[in-house]
Amino acid sequence: MSGHTKRYAFILQGVYVFFFFAFLLNAFTVDVLFAPPALAILRVPTNIREIGEIINAPWTQNIRLYHVLLLITTVVGSLNLLGLSSLHSKLWRRALRVSSFLGILMLWSGFMFFLLPFLIAGHYSSVFIQTSMIYALVTFIILLVDLATFAVAVKAR
Repeated sequence: MSGHTKRYAFILQGVYVFFFFAFLLNAFTVDVLFAPPALAILRVPTNIREIGEIINAPWTQNIRLYHVLLLITTVVGSLNLLGLSSLHSKLWRRALRVSSFLGILMLWSGFMFFLLPFLIAGHYSSVFIQTSMIYALVTFIILLVDLATFAVAVKAR
């Protein structure tokens, strides 16, 4: 394994740890310290109920889908972080390739889910559009990090 691969792996580890603390801080400050409607854009996507009504699905299914995507992304991110820290092991390199590939698929699905309000012609308030844009952007950034992780996993053979 080259020095560049080790350096990229170290940088990606730092990015994953940063994401973990940023999301933890966001969850704590937004949901605990500030009462609604303060910081509504950073809360659980407020447009989930509206998306459910437009596609004729109960909003509980949409929130369940959101939670499943969030859980899978958390597991994939954890496996990626562990895999990046154990690139010397063949088993962890294989697990890293599988988890980062699964992450690419799930994050792309999540990205499309958050872009759904832009794809469906309808009337949304500016808060819904802003929320969708923020969550789609964050998901896209995480998708790019996961793609970089996949590239490191493939290169570290």
